[in-house]
Amino acid sequence: MTSSAAGESQVKVPGLALDEASISKKPQPLRGRPTGQDGRAIPRGYKVDSLGALLGREIRKRDWSENMAYGWVMGNWESLVGVKIAQHTEVKMIKEGEVHIECDSTAWATQLKYMQSTVLKAIAEKVGAGVITKLHIYGPKTKSWRKGPLHVPGRGPRDTYG
Repeated sequence: MTSSAAGESQVKVPGLALDEASISKKPQPLRGRPTGQDGRAIPRGYKVDSLGALLGREIRKRDWSENMAYGWVMGNWESLVGVKIAQHTEVKMIKEGEVHIECDSTAWATQLKYMQSTVLKAIAEKVGAGVITKLHIYGPKTKSWRKGPLHVPGRGPRDTYG
C-alpha cells in the first residue's frame, strides 16, 4: 500500500482522532502545587494522553489509517447505505480502495449499480475522498453442481431440465 503525506491527511476514521494537534508529544506536568489534607505538597503527576490519542499515534506510525477506514466502512455499512439496502447487500471485501458487494438478487444488484455514485459520495463524506474509489456489485451466486472437496470433470453440457 503506497501513501503520500497528503494522502494520509485525507483518510478519516470517524470516532478516532488521527490529527497531530490532539496528541501531545511529551507528558505535560500539571500546573500549581497541589497539597494534601495536612498541607504537604503532593508529588506532581503528569497528564496522560487518552487511549484514542495513543491509538491514533500508533495507527499513523504503522500506516494503518487506510485499513482502519476500510474496516469502518465494513462495520458501518448499514449507516452508510440505509437499513433497507443493507438488508439485501453484504460487503464481501475491500481491496485497494475497491469495495466488493454481493446482493440478494439481480434486481438489487441493478438498483445498487444505479445508486453507485450516491453510495461513493456517502463513503467519501465519512472516510475522506479517494479512500474508496470503486464499487464492484455482484448478484447472488449461481447454484453449483459440484459436491464435496474432490471433483471429477463432467461430460460437458447436457440438457439437464428437458
